[in-house]
Amino acid sequence: MRKIQFIFGVHNHQPEGNFDFIFENSLENGYKPFLETVYAYPQIKTSLHFSGSLLQYIEKKDPELIDLLRKMIDRKQVELFTGGYYDPIMSIIPEGDRITQIEKMNEKLKELFDYRAKGFWLSERVWEPSLVSTLSKSGVEYVALDDDHFKNAGNYEDELNGYFLTEDQGYPLKIFPINKKLRYLIPFHDVEETIAFLHERASESAQSMYLMMDDGEKFGIWPGTHELVFQRKWLETFFKRLIEESVWLKMTTFEEYVREVPPRGRTYIPDSSYPEMMSWALPSRARTHYERLEKELKTSGDFDRFSMFFKTGFWRTFLSKYTESNLMHKKMLLLRSKITEEMPRSISERILKSQSNDAYWHGLFGGLYLPNLRAEVYKNLIGASKELDDIKHPEKGDFVEVEVKDYDVDGFNEIIINNRKLTIGISPANGGRIYELSLKNKQINLMNNLTRRYEPYHEQMESAKTAEEGGYGNYLAKEKGLEKLLNYDWYERFSFLDHFLGEWSTLEKYARCRYPEQGDFTNQEYQYEILDQKTGSVKLTREGHIWHGSLWVPIRLEKYLKLDEDGLLLKNVITNLSTHNIPIFYGCEYNINLISDQSKDRYLYAGEFPKIPISQTGKVKTTYFGLKSEFEGFDIMMQPDREVEFWYFPVYTVSYSERGYEKLYQTTSITPVYRFKSEPMSTFEMEMKFKIDEF
Repeated sequence: MRKIQFIFGVHNHQPEGNFDFIFENSLENGYKPFLETVYAYPQIKTSLHFSGSLLQYIEKKDPELIDLLRKMIDRKQVELFTGGYYDPIMSIIPEGDRITQIEKMNEKLKELFDYRAKGFWLSERVWEPSLVSTLSKSGVEYVALDDDHFKNAGNYEDELNGYFLTEDQGYPLKIFPINKKLRYLIPFHDVEETIAFLHERASESAQSMYLMMDDGEKFGIWPGTHELVFQRKWLETFFKRLIEESVWLKMTTFEEYVREVPPRGRTYIPDSSYPEMMSWALPSRARTHYERLEKELKTSGDFDRFSMFFKTGFWRTFLSKYTESNLMHKKMLLLRSKITEEMPRSISERILKSQSNDAYWHGLFGGLYLPNLRAEVYKNLIGASKELDDIKHPEKGDFVEVEVKDYDVDGFNEIIINNRKLTIGISPANGGRIYELSLKNKQINLMNNLTRRYEPYHEQMESAKTAEEGGYGNYLAKEKGLEKLLNYDWYERFSFLDHFLGEWSTLEKYARCRYPEQGDFTNQEYQYEILDQKTGSVKLTREGHIWHGSLWVPIRLEKYLKLDEDGLLLKNVITNLSTHNIPIFYGCEYNINLISDQSKDRYLYAGEFPKIPISQTGKVKTTYFGLKSEFEGFDIMMQPDREVEFWYFPVYTVSYSERGYEKLYQTTSITPVYRFKSEPMSTFEMEMKFKIDEF
């Protein structure tokens, strides 16, 4: 009789910083009913992975579910996988942290279940060959990867019915292929399609094995799946059919299969992840072209024949595609390099938490686009930074450090200013911008912003509708009018940005980034000089040009920044280097993220307006403009040296997730604007105090 072996597994994860209600809903609608259903069918064997963050939550909120897991482990029904505790992308963190993440996960499994896991779940299946030796030395015996990983190495579909061996520097590791077809069938298609798929691949040797291991969230948490999987009993039906066909269909685990069946051979997997991830990682222009090519080949019926020869993206490209991701990553590496073994473990723990992968990339899920996830990364990084300060500067008074280095690895130096309360990051090569302004006591980066970028899925937005209008699937919009928010920034949304506006510029055009920029200052290189280390005083200078009619007029712009007792002092000096009298319309833009535009305890204020909603666009002439968060406990007041008109507006992105198209608040733009006549060789000075109160 022809037989087959089947491994069924799920990976369960919720990221650090996700909202409590999401943890709660996910537990009640997905993780708990899934485990209870598995428990009800003792003949069903499954392999499970939980990230440490999620396991901690379950342990605290539902200890009975932990007991249920113990029972299934004791009766050999469940095999547990280890992994990086906070589910990091393993290849982009230091090797010492890779090992610590694994050890921490192993300790948790030992504590809760007295269990030693042999299998390892690789976050987002982001594979780089150098991981093999790290995993092997950490006691890992096998890893599950996608079948596309193996196809990238030249293995054909009919060869992927077992596991293989690989090695790095002589350290061995067993690698299992996850079948893509099964990933797509389960649980979205009729159960009989999965049974038929497995039956067709049964063999006389009975050693053929097919694996389905994928996100546990598709069992009850993704939209529509709770009804499908539990209310319509898809999972129960699936388990019953597996049991009914057990004469030829044997359920097994990784551990059992490795013990009974030898490897198919040796192979070496190139840098890979699952196909969707590799497409998402491509720069948007390349991704658009690739997806068009993919669609053409699928239409012609040639895609499956050629797909194994396509090399699309590389996960690390997210770090060049999104500056915001790179800045978090490089801050993590910088702080990590300052930690020594004798320092408190709490500092390293914050670094480990900051490595949770979700905030560093964007694909089908919100990820990087979700301000709360980025805020959690910064919370841990700033907390680690503050602890390092306390060790390096144990005295009670303040201190000032000015560090100049290529912080973000772009080939140009950044300036990092630290004192007891603040971290300020300045990028002279990119418009002399402030890319970080962190409040250490509050563990908040006020520049935790996101630039409005073109994403290939915006091409389909014109067909998207709300649920009330009949929208569904890839064409569901969470609200009407999202297409009006499709604005793209030609510069990145940080602060201390210099704009020379065309005379016909309006607030509406400026907010949509469709205004006439007359200068070459906003994102261009400035020269820098550290004026005073003790006060963190910095001077930035650029000799550029602005358009005046057909004249390309030379202008010098000098920007000064220094620490003050309760914030920052900023000064801008514009010098007309030409022989012409010219009108100048200038604005210095600041982008500050208040995390939410719908919270009543977060708001703007100015003059006679004590509470301006964050969602409002407007302009006001005043001697001060503020942003306040009663929830986090800070108040940022911008105080110019004269009455000035402030332009302000919320910055929204439109992103696509498993729940459809949605708008997300990313930051608030505030620009004091100045209009003046500039005579030849004359200067115009303006000062701004950035007063920061914490409460």
